[in-house]
Order: sequence, then structure tokens, then C-alpha cells
Amino acid sequence: MYRTKKKKAVDPNAPPRPNLLNHEKRLKDATLTLEQVRDENQQLKRRLDAVESKLTHQTAYLNQLHTYIARSKK
Repeated sequence: MYRTKKKKAVDPNAPPRPNLLNHEKRLKDATLTLEQVRDENQQLKRRLDAVESKLTHQTAYLNQLHTYIARSKK
């Protein structure tokens, strides 16, 4: 009534067939890595903004100090 399927010949030297679970795990790892890089970039951007702000304030302070010293010497 039903015919059984013949099995395909398998090459014993062939690499293992891809597994969708492995691909899913790789995708999960890749998205996790991207999220970590994104978080690190945001943290570094915040730190860079803080350092630039500090530099701007220090530059303005030194300019005022320089102006004050230059005026007092006259």
C-alpha cells in the first residue's frame, strides 16, 4: 500500500548539515555583541561630552584669569 522511501547515500567525509538552532544561537550572540557595542559607544559618547564640557569651562576660566592678570599688571 505505502512505499517506503529509499535513503539517500550519505558521504561520510561531508561536513555535518547546518542546524537551525546553531544559526539562532549565532544570531543571538551577534545581537548581544551589537547591543554591548552600542551601550559602550553611548557610554563613551557621554564621557566624551563630559570631558569636552570640562575643557570648555577650563578654557573659559583660564581666559578670564589671563585677562584679569593682564589688566592688573597695567
